[in-house]
Amino acid sequence: MAKFSFSCFCKESQSITGRQDIMKRLIILVLWVVCMLALLVGCSSQENEIGDIDNHTPIALLDDAVVYNYIDDDGALVIGRYVLSSKRQSDIVSVEEFYISSGKPTVIDNSVILPVTLNTNEHKLLMVNADSDTSEMIFSEFNSYPMDAVSVMNTDIYMLSTMKDDVATATYIRKYNENTGDMDICIEKQFTDNTGEQITTFACSNENIYVLVNNMGAENDVYIEIYDDKKYDLLGKLYFDSELRNFVSNNGIVEFYCFDSYIYIRNFSDYGAIGEIENNQIKTFLNLPGLRMAYNGKNTQDNYYGFFVRNGRELYLLDVYSDTLYETNLDLSQDESIRNAISDGNNICISILDERDTESFTTKKTIIVDFNELKEKAYQTK
Repeated sequence: MAKFSFSCFCKESQSITGRQDIMKRLIILVLWVVCMLALLVGCSSQENEIGDIDNHTPIALLDDAVVYNYIDDDGALVIGRYVLSSKRQSDIVSVEEFYISSGKPTVIDNSVILPVTLNTNEHKLLMVNADSDTSEMIFSEFNSYPMDAVSVMNTDIYMLSTMKDDVATATYIRKYNENTGDMDICIEKQFTDNTGEQITTFACSNENIYVLVNNMGAENDVYIEIYDDKKYDLLGKLYFDSELRNFVSNNGIVEFYCFDSYIYIRNFSDYGAIGEIENNQIKTFLNLPGLRMAYNGKNTQDNYYGFFVRNGRELYLLDVYSDTLYETNLDLSQDESIRNAISDGNNICISILDERDTESFTTKKTIIVDFNELKEKAYQTK
C-alpha cells in the first residue's frame, strides 16, 4: 500500500512539474511575441518619422522629398528640401524683405511654385526646383494689394491678382507665358463698393477653371463660374445651398480647392467645409470648425483626399470613386495634436504639435503615412 501510494505521488509530482515547465515556456513565448510586436510597431513608427524638419513647415510632398519653409531670425522666408532616401536636408533659397505668401504652393514635376509678396509691395512668383536645389523668380510686378493665389493645370500656371485704381478694383486670373515671361489675362472682373463682380478665389480641376464670384450688387449673392482652359468660355454656374452660401458670404474665403465632383472651402473663421456638386448645385457634405485639407500641390486626380481637424486627432479620407467618407483618429498622446498635413495623392505628411509648449507651439515630430494604411484603421461615416 505504501509503495503504491509513493508511486502515485511521484507520478503526480512529475505531472505537476511538467505542467509548470509548459506554463513557463508559454509565458516566455507570450512575452517574446509581445516584445517583438512592440519592436515592430516602434520600428514602423520610426520608419515613418522625419526627424530633421520638425521646426519647419512642410509645403509640398514630392516623390523622394519634402519641401519645407520657415521664417529665420531676420524675418526672411527660407525654403528648402528634405530628401527621404538619403535623409539629407538643405535650405535652397532665402527671400529677404518677406511680407506674406498667400494661398497654397503648387507643384509641376519636382518644382514648387508659390507667390511671395515683399514689404516693398513687390510680388514675386517663385519656382523652387527640388532636383537641383535651385530657385528662380519667373515673374515679378509691383502691386499694393498683398494677396495672390496660384493653381496649376498640367504644366500651366495660373495666378489670381487684384489691382486697384481711383475708379475701380480689377480682379483677374492670368496664365504664365513661358515664352515672354509675362502673365496673360484669361478672366477679368471689376467692381466698386456696391456694383460689379469680384473674383475672390479660384481653382483648376477637370480641365476647367472654377472661379468663386461675389456679386457686389446683390446681398449674399455668391456663386462659382466654370470656364474652359482653352478659350476661357463660360460653361456654367454652380450655386451653393443655404448652409454653404452663408458660410461663404459672411466670413470670406481663405482656401478653395476643386476635385472630382467636390469642392473644399475654408473661411477666415477657420471653418472648413466639403461640398458635393450635383447638377448645378453644391450641397453641404461635411462642415466642421478647424477642418483642413491635406493639400496636394500637384493638383492630380486622386483616389483619396485627406482632411484633418487642426489641433485635434481626427483624420478623414474621402473616396471619390465610391463617394464614401472614412474617419479615423491618430494614435497620439494627450499632449499631441495635428498641426498641419499635406499630400501627394498616395501618402500624407503630418506635423504633430507639442501642446505642452504653449509659447512657441513647436512641431514635436513629422510623419508620413500611406492612405491605404489609414483606411485600414478607419470606419465609414458617410
